[in-house]
Amino acid sequence: MGGGLIVAIFDWIRINKAEKVTRRLDLLNNQIRNLYGPLYFFTSQNARCFELNDSILKAYRKEYVEEKFSKDPYTQENLKKETTLTLDIANAYVSLVTQNNERIIDILRDNYSFIDPEDEDIFQQLVVDYNRLKVEREESGKLKTPLEIYYHVGEISFMRPDFIERVKTKFNSKKSEIENLNR
Repeated sequence: MGGGLIVAIFDWIRINKAEKVTRRLDLLNNQIRNLYGPLYFFTSQNARCFELNDSILKAYRKEYVEEKFSKDPYTQENLKKETTLTLDIANAYVSLVTQNNERIIDILRDNYSFIDPEDEDIFQQLVVDYNRLKVEREESGKLKTPLEIYYHVGEISFMRPDFIERVKTKFNSKKSEIENLNR
């Protein structure tokens, strides 16, 4: 009788542990599938768009700002076309970030329950920045808020680097945890 009881206790412990692992795997898989995975996709795209924007603006400064050009009207007209086109392309990458942020906001709204508690503040900052951009910026991109007020309220970001890094870190750590639990 005593041996059967010990076996039953060990079976109960093993089953209980397996159920905990299963619940944890379910949560992690749902977080990856519904929240951290899609966020990682869009934040990675945003990071690349920021890099392209930055590269174009650096090239713009090197080719057009740091160089001296003739005052000839034909030269100036061509320069204006080229610089406008270059800046439009750079701004198009920021526009892609804005479109991605629309999707990110939808993901956050629809899957808020999957956010780890320690991520709530950084995710809420993204939402605040997103809302501020919608309210305080004209369609052309020009800031509506007077600069004096803007500086008091604080900077608006299309996406802060710490948000991108947090999403990447969480996505990778959750994937690693899933792999370890499946071993």
